[in-house]
Amino acid sequence: MLLRLDRARLRSERRKRGWSQDQLAAISRLSVRTIQRLERGDAATPTSLAALALALSLSEAALVVPDGPVRRVTPLTICRDLNASRRLYTGLGFRVIETDAPGCIGLKGGSGHLILCTLAFMRGDYAHPGLDEFVDRTIPYIWVRSLDAALAGYANPLEVVETRAGTREALVEQHGQWAILAETPP
Repeated sequence: MLLRLDRARLRSERRKRGWSQDQLAAISRLSVRTIQRLERGDAATPTSLAALALALSLSEAALVVPDGPVRRVTPLTICRDLNASRRLYTGLGFRVIETDAPGCIGLKGGSGHLILCTLAFMRGDYAHPGLDEFVDRTIPYIWVRSLDAALAGYANPLEVVETRAGTREALVEQHGQWAILAETPP
C-alpha cells in the first residue's frame, strides 16, 4: 500500500531543522533518491513513512495527506485599501508574496498564510452583490481536491466561476458563514 505524503510539510520539517536531503537520508536510513522522490510528491511505502516520522520526531499522521476533500484553508481578507493593509501586516513581520494580479497579494507570517484582495479584484471574477458586505472582513478560502465533491455539502452555491487565473471556484454560504472553495490541481 502506497501513501500520499504532505510533501510541503516534509520539506518544511527538514528545512526547519537545517538539514539537507542528504542529512535526512542518513538520519532516516533512506536513500537520497527516496527523499527527493517524496519531496517531489511521489507516494511513500509504510516503511519509508515510519522511518521519516521517527527521524523527524513526528507522528506518521502528521506527514500523510488527509483523505478528505480539503487540502488547506487560507484566510482571505477583502480590503478597502490594499496598500494600508499591506503596511499593517508587513509592520507585524509578514512577508509579502507578490502575485501577477494587481489588487491581490499573499502574505506569510510564521507558518501561516493570508490573502489580501481588493473588492475590485474580487469583482473581476465574482458578480454576487453579497461580496460588498465583506469589505474589511475575512472569510475562509478553502483549497479542495474536487470542487464538485466539496459542493455536495452546500444546498445552493451562490456562484461558481472559472477565475481569470483559470481556477474553478465557488462562493458558498451556509448558516451565515461565507467561504470560497477553490479547486486545486492534483
